[in-house]
Amino acid sequence: MTMSSHMALAHNTSALLGRASRNSDRVILPINDSALAKDTQSPAFYCVHSASGVAGTDFLALAQRFEPSIRFFGIQAPPKQIQDVKFGSSVESIADHYAEALVEFQPKGAFVLGGYCVGAIIALEMANNLRARGREVGPLFVIDGVPENTGVTLPRWTLRNWVDLARNLRGWLVHGDLMRTRTLRSLVWSLTNNAYAIAKAAIGLKRGEKLGGGYSIEGMMDLSPYQPPHRMFINRLFAAMFAYVPGGYSGSVVVYEAKITPLLYLPQIGPTWRNFTPQAEVVDIVGTHISMMREPYVDALAKDMRMRISEYFSKNPG
Repeated sequence: MTMSSHMALAHNTSALLGRASRNSDRVILPINDSALAKDTQSPAFYCVHSASGVAGTDFLALAQRFEPSIRFFGIQAPPKQIQDVKFGSSVESIADHYAEALVEFQPKGAFVLGGYCVGAIIALEMANNLRARGREVGPLFVIDGVPENTGVTLPRWTLRNWVDLARNLRGWLVHGDLMRTRTLRSLVWSLTNNAYAIAKAAIGLKRGEKLGGGYSIEGMMDLSPYQPPHRMFINRLFAAMFAYVPGGYSGSVVVYEAKITPLLYLPQIGPTWRNFTPQAEVVDIVGTHISMMREPYVDALAKDMRMRISEYFSKNPG
């Protein structure tokens, strides 16, 4: 990316944050310049937020690469709603809230949805919700997220898994941004939390499940930048993800899986989706869960998504 592109990106980030603060009740947030244009004939893509509930910062680099032909909208948790202790308490309720906002925002035409991390699970439920309303839903784009409670049981304590973990080590060192951004403190934090997750799995607990009951994202995500009500929302949404039991889904699904996993943990996102929705197509993206959304890895993600979205709308105009 050129210096002028970096400057434009910084400007757009500032503008985006400004829009978000001025419109704190909004669910649907324009992320790229095409989404801000008055032309509503161009294809639109709607992407659900990650665990943070914030749509803008996660998606900015990806959205820029959809210019100029695809409007990119983020689906965010409205800041005022975050204060409500019931908001985000179930995947079904938050998906219904977002689906209602989408129908109002776009009264006609097909929806193309996606979601990143936890947002992928919400997008799945939204797709079912919208189809139940009689609305057409195009391909569902899943970015490195997978629902729990699918009924799919994948063996984790096998020789194959240990081999895959060993192979992951080299990729983690090369593509995990270890040398560029890791401090010794953050490295120790990462290793400790991954080891703790392995230990919990050994006694039958899920990743994120607390000893004594309940769920917490604290050991997997740094919540220090967020205010207490926002932290409560994030943990509430995280717990809702584990309580959610997804129904089947018969629509088209494209799953983008980070090729580099945490050092001591294999999420098995692709295999789970293939078993849960056999029609799902899995695409490996070089990078980690975080870096696949950033330069230089985001280019591959954007290129594949842009091609598929354009192809869908060319076959389904209007």
